[in-house]
Amino acid sequence: MNTDDKKSSIPSDKVKLFEVLKNQTLSKLTRFSWWESSEAMEQCEIAHEDVFSLTAGPVLLYFQSGLVVGAASDPAQNSVVIWVERDDTGYVTEEPTENDTDLTISALDNQYSNSYWNKIVGQNIKMINIIKRDPQNALLAELQNEVGVELVMDNGEKFILSHGLHNNSDDFSVITESYIDRRLLENLERVKLM
Repeated sequence: MNTDDKKSSIPSDKVKLFEVLKNQTLSKLTRFSWWESSEAMEQCEIAHEDVFSLTAGPVLLYFQSGLVVGAASDPAQNSVVIWVERDDTGYVTEEPTENDTDLTISALDNQYSNSYWNKIVGQNIKMINIIKRDPQNALLAELQNEVGVELVMDNGEKFILSHGLHNNSDDFSVITESYIDRRLLENLERVKLM
């Protein structure tokens, strides 16, 4: 992977990275919230166990190999964006998300997450799909509309790095399929990468 492959971009530009992630063990998932957990409950109007999934802010995926991958939303592209935060060759992105350690929430947090994530962390990635959304207007037709990256683990469990799929917004979330706003389902298409 060259440095350009590591910069923030839409999922379809990250096929090489996704090939590297296949069969890797996910050792940790951390959200970098815009707010303290209790304030996120208020700001986002969510239950305490949904703060990890639904707070505002990016997520970092840590792998046993030393690779760290980030994900967030880019409303200007109506898409999720992915980047390499750090890799096993010593590469570190210019402005690491990891340096913002004040407001982090682990997927395995007992209070601000739910037990589903115990089935995800520690598993290997078996398959990765991009979720595309049909554009809802002419302006969106000009954009990428790659609104999700679905990661399927080797135990069959899966989760989605999502651009607004939980509430039809521009908000980034880390969700399971059950969180997808049902009104959006008929406008979504899964593109299998591998």
